[in-house]
Amino acid sequence: MPALLDSNVLVHAVYRGSPLHAVAAKLVERGLRHRDLYCIAPQNLVEFAAVVTRPRLVSPALPGREVVRITELLYRSRRLGKIYPSRGTVIRAIRQGGTMGISGPRWYDLFLAMTMADAGVNTVITENVDDFRAIPFVSAHDLRSAD
Repeated sequence: MPALLDSNVLVHAVYRGSPLHAVAAKLVERGLRHRDLYCIAPQNLVEFAAVVTRPRLVSPALPGREVVRITELLYRSRRLGKIYPSRGTVIRAIRQGGTMGISGPRWYDLFLAMTMADAGVNTVITENVDDFRAIPFVSAHDLRSAD
């Protein structure tokens, strides 16, 4: 069962100014070389693009052509797995979030976790382990120790 690389892993992998660049780049590189070791979801690529194009978060921000090049590389890779939400993922995530009392940006994490559950993936590698602690069906592993 592959582990999902969270969006922040992708960001750190390309942002050379990040103190987590080396470890994140190594994980992504490993995922591009070894089949089904890691996976990503479309949500990860959209979140990646949103972060790396914001100069307040990544300086200098990546130009659009570079974002396209990187996301196409990740998306087209036959070794890096892809998982997708199913037709019922949205409503199940909303119901689950309502039951759990989810608020604010945590909804994105819950939707990603529900997408993972749909695909039979239960492990996420992330910088933000605490963001996933409230989601009982996901095991979050810190990016810093995933090497």
